[in-house]
Amino acid sequence: MTAATSKTAGQLISWVFVVLVVAVPLVMASWFALCPQYGDPACPTNARPLDVLAAYRAAPPVLMQTFLVVNLAVAYLFPLGYIAMGTASWRGSPWLTALGVVCGWLAAIAWGYIADQNVLLAHMAPAGHDTEFAALERAYFGDWHILAVAIGWVAGHLLGYLFLGLAFLRAKVVPAWSGLLVIAAVPVMGPFAYGFQQNALQILGYLMVAVACIPAARTLRRLAQ
Repeated sequence: MTAATSKTAGQLISWVFVVLVVAVPLVMASWFALCPQYGDPACPTNARPLDVLAAYRAAPPVLMQTFLVVNLAVAYLFPLGYIAMGTASWRGSPWLTALGVVCGWLAAIAWGYIADQNVLLAHMAPAGHDTEFAALERAYFGDWHILAVAIGWVAGHLLGYLFLGLAFLRAKVVPAWSGLLVIAAVPVMGPFAYGFQQNALQILGYLMVAVACIPAARTLRRLAQ
């Protein structure tokens, strides 16, 4: 590979991260807005599988198909969002950045399961065998392997944003408000959203991250040039 080709490849990757650092939290906000148990931050609510099946059955077809497309995209894009954020802060705060990216990666593992579950629910709902499917869902989510993945998601995505927000502050590659906004988004999308059972707060949390990452996108754009 020539020096010119290597530089071009590096610039292309940097431009991909410029887009993803803002786009990924917007995609996440879209996922939670479109999940068929509209308004429930825990959608799909594993503790109430009968309610989940009823909600997926009642969802408008256009919204359901849009949700499934976003659902597929999240499984691939979510981990890249943390890497993109980390690329902006890496030089100025390597340890906090590394912690944030690792936590985000652990959280992202869950999305293979979540994406698969939602496709399965979309096919289960019209079949009308709710009692049998609900029993299967309860058994599935009672398995300790799935519990371990779920813990990784809950702790990982919140700690990932917390550490990366702190990395933004320490690295000083973005305005201080950017790092503070990422940190503030953590309790909004986590404890507040679930404590008050308000999905709007979870969506707001991801929108806060998207806004906070606009200066990071500008930093990455400078690195790409």
